[in-house]
Amino acid sequence: MKLRYTAMFSLICTLSAQGANFSLDISNGTTGATYTSSADALESILNELDQTNIESHIGYNETNQLSANLDFRGLPVALSFVENSTTLTLDIDSLDIHESFTGSDRDDSISLLEDWFKSNGKSSVEKMMKKLVEVSPVDPLAGNPNSLMALTVESDFSDGFMNVASKQKASGTTSSKVNRISLGATYKSLDTDGRKSSSLTLPLSYSFVSSENSKERFNISLPITYIDFEGAKSYTAGLGVSYSKPINENWVITPGVKYSIVGSSDLGALAQLGSCSLASSYSFFLENKHTVSIGNMLGYYTTLKLYDGDYAYDPDIGNTVFRNAILYSIPTPNVVKNTSLDLFAIDTQYLGTELYLNSYDEFGFSFGYNKINVNVLSDKEEYAFEKELKIGMSYLTSSKSDGFKVNFGFTF
Repeated sequence: MKLRYTAMFSLICTLSAQGANFSLDISNGTTGATYTSSADALESILNELDQTNIESHIGYNETNQLSANLDFRGLPVALSFVENSTTLTLDIDSLDIHESFTGSDRDDSISLLEDWFKSNGKSSVEKMMKKLVEVSPVDPLAGNPNSLMALTVESDFSDGFMNVASKQKASGTTSSKVNRISLGATYKSLDTDGRKSSSLTLPLSYSFVSSENSKERFNISLPITYIDFEGAKSYTAGLGVSYSKPINENWVITPGVKYSIVGSSDLGALAQLGSCSLASSYSFFLENKHTVSIGNMLGYYTTLKLYDGDYAYDPDIGNTVFRNAILYSIPTPNVVKNTSLDLFAIDTQYLGTELYLNSYDEFGFSFGYNKINVNVLSDKEEYAFEKELKIGMSYLTSSKSDGFKVNFGFTF
């Protein structure tokens, strides 16, 4: 018999599995033999479903009672054949999904399940994906600080507040007439309910002043991230545009839009995200040349319909995000000329789709060098260029997770 469990489970995992760990229990109800396995990556667990593997561990023929239970980090998926029957049953109790497929033989029943997922079962697949962001501590799409949604929120807030506030000076002005290219690296390590994850982000951005008003600034960002969820690799990329407009000497607002995508062959995950945000940076310039900046951001982040071969699905995950911060900047010319120390605290709250983690806080500091050189070419023409070098560290904490972040940035 040509047993196609590998193809069947590959289909389910490709459309729905988004966790770092998989576990599998297979049992032959006729003989009483059982086999249990677990893996960090999708391919490894699928290898356990090979017909030769099943036969070697528990024995099997077409008349045996056979059951297989997969655990996607808290989302059980059960498939079974009763003895002397070709009917395949699918049960996902937490989502009230119960289906049966009867073909001419067991191979044909598996084909009917595959066809169901491609057509009528699309809504069930979307329910599964939506449930996973709620139950998984290391989901690559949403629900933890190393997920695509959280990384996008962080990037938007950096563009709309952290980078803006760091450029505001005690004189009450921002660095203008300077186009900037920024490169950097951010490493983040997290423990979320005992699940480890780490990420490395390379935030590339280009910012330029408006031709009509040199105090207005456009920013194009391209953050790229590599994430390791307990040995399973994931990759994200984004493309965003934002526009910073000073309301007065103290207040700058920054609306922005961004498209982001996450993919992982290890986790069987592929999803895309669209977002829009509005950030505000308001700075108080103190007499001792210290600066206190208040940052606020309101954003909306939602999954977009994804076309993957024969499939088109959207798990309808959407969240309104509030991110608020306070930043205290201290000039440190006595340490190194043109340097400053920034201390900050950030709070992030998610409303909308239920996530594994709906809020978390971050406390940190950064130390940097910043200098603008102006070359006067004539009475009416000058050229300015900026050099900035900054390093920082922060601690992330919540009711379910904690970790740290280290970042480095260079602007020229």
